[in-house]
Amino acid sequence: MLLWILLLGAGLLITSLLVNQGRAQGELEERIRTLEVDNRQLRERINTLEELVLEREKRRPFEDMAKNPDQD
Repeated sequence: MLLWILLLGAGLLITSLLVNQGRAQGELEERIRTLEVDNRQLRERINTLEELVLEREKRRPFEDMAKNPDQD
């Protein structure tokens, strides 16, 4: 009888651990998906900022000439 109680307890413990591991795995996968979306959004922002900086650098010589027309 004691052996059956120990086996039942061990079975319940193993089942509990497996369920908990599955839940943790699901939470990790969800967190990874969230981080991938955040990463994609940050890359888009970086690309936009790089484009804006390049555009501003292209216009910079003309802005400098407009500020100081007497330098030529």
